[in-house]
Amino acid sequence: MQKIKHIRQAQCRLIHEVRAVKTKKELSCIIKAQRISERVLGDVLKKLKTGVTEIEISNLIKKSFVKYGAPILSFSPIVAFGTNTADIHHEPNKAKLKKGDIIMLDFGCTVKHYCSDMTRTFFWGEPNTRQKKIYEDVLQAMNLAMSKIGKGERRAKMIDKVARGYLNKKYGIKKFPHGLGHGVGTVIHEWPNFKAKSEDTIPIGCVMTIEPGLYFKGYGGIRIEDMILITKNSYRNLTNVQKDLKNTILKLH
Repeated sequence: MQKIKHIRQAQCRLIHEVRAVKTKKELSCIIKAQRISERVLGDVLKKLKTGVTEIEISNLIKKSFVKYGAPILSFSPIVAFGTNTADIHHEPNKAKLKKGDIIMLDFGCTVKHYCSDMTRTFFWGEPNTRQKKIYEDVLQAMNLAMSKIGKGERRAKMIDKVARGYLNKKYGIKKFPHGLGHGVGTVIHEWPNFKAKSEDTIPIGCVMTIEPGLYFKGYGGIRIEDMILITKNSYRNLTNVQKDLKNTILKLH
């Protein structure tokens, strides 16, 4: 019985590893889904205004995906304003956008069953000093992880460690409570995973998310997420949206 269990576990690992490495056609579908998501993000940014609700923006996202021929989403959109951004898996509600709010948008769509995934955080008006610092630190954690991958590191826990260690040192171990990222394919969360205790080795040809975040209950949260392709000696960023602080600050209207 134990032998059969080990055989099944080995078979499951093999299936995961085969699925993780994307063919050119599979990668093309993921990139196409991401480009559609980027167009939808552009639509959303044009429609943001003081007083608009999270649910109104969520509905706009869904309608925009239909407009661009990708009606099947990777997951239900996360739209959060203000203190709601501290909720990692926030479900949009009637909260209204107001001056000084953090805005978190996390969504993706599918093309021929292959998913995209992206998170961007914005500020409705000039952010305060604390908001700027949190954003810059999350972005630096992302850059550290990508630099590690760019130097050839493929051990998932070591990639997670460089980003997590940076944020934990500044904010404590409880403010970044989720994994650094995950594989993307025909499902939105696929093997392998960037986690502190992960034993995964990331294969060449795998599409991964890098998504560090910090969350402060009653205040708000910041998360930035890109999708990357693991290449032989480095990586290729599949997300084509600016994420420097300057481009996150939106003009009030």
